[in-house]
Amino acid sequence: MSTPLLTAQELGLRIENRTLLKGLTLSLNPGTFVAVTGPSGSGKTTLLRTLAGELEPAEGKVVNHLDCPTRLAMIFQDLQLADGATALTNVLGGSLGRHSFLSTLFRFPSDEREKALHLLAQFGLSGKSNQWTSTLSRGERQRVAACRTLLSQPQLLLADEPVSSLDPSLADEVLTHLSNSISGKNGCLVCALHNDEQVTKFADLVLRLDPSDPNGWKLEDLKPKEVA
Repeated sequence: MSTPLLTAQELGLRIENRTLLKGLTLSLNPGTFVAVTGPSGSGKTTLLRTLAGELEPAEGKVVNHLDCPTRLAMIFQDLQLADGATALTNVLGGSLGRHSFLSTLFRFPSDEREKALHLLAQFGLSGKSNQWTSTLSRGERQRVAACRTLLSQPQLLLADEPVSSLDPSLADEVLTHLSNSISGKNGCLVCALHNDEQVTKFADLVLRLDPSDPNGWKLEDLKPKEVA
C-alpha cells in the first residue's frame, strides 16, 4: 500500500468557544479525489486550512508526508488574486517558487508563459489572458485561481469550493481538469463541495461533516475496490 501524502490523527477543530470537529483520523492517499461536504458553518474551510498548515488544530495533529512540503497548494474561497494584474500574470504567479526574483522581474520565462496560456485555454479563458482580473466575473476568477494553482505543480491540492460560481456543465469541466491534473497523476485532490451530483461523479472518498455534532462526521468510500 502506498504511503499517504498527509495524515490527520485524532483531529479536533475549534473556533472561539465552538467545537467543529472531534476525533477525525484521515489519510490522504495518492491517486485519490476526496470530497468534503456539509452545510455552511460545519467546518469545511477550517478543516482545509488546518490540513494546509495555516491553522493549528485544537486537538490531534496533521503530518505532512510529502517529499517536498511545498508541493501542497490550496485554492481559497477568496481566491487571493491580484486585481491589478492580468489573468495571465496571476496564473504565472504559480511558477514563482521555481524561479529567482531577478529571473521574473521583467518577464517570466517563455516556457512558463506557454504553460500558463495552455492552462487558460483548457479552462476556457484564452480570450481573457490579457484582461485585468478585477474586470472578470466571479466564475472566471475561480478558473484563473485554479490555473495558477495547477501551474505550481502541487502533489496535494486542497480546494475550497472551487466551482461554487459555475454552472453545472462548466463546473464538471473544471473538476475534470483538476482531477486529471492531480489525482490522475498520483496526487491527491481534496475539494469542499456542495453539489451531491458532483460528489458522486468525481469523488473516491467523501467526508461528511455534521454542524450539530462534532463527533458526527462520516467517512464514506464511494468507489470501493473489488475483491478478486
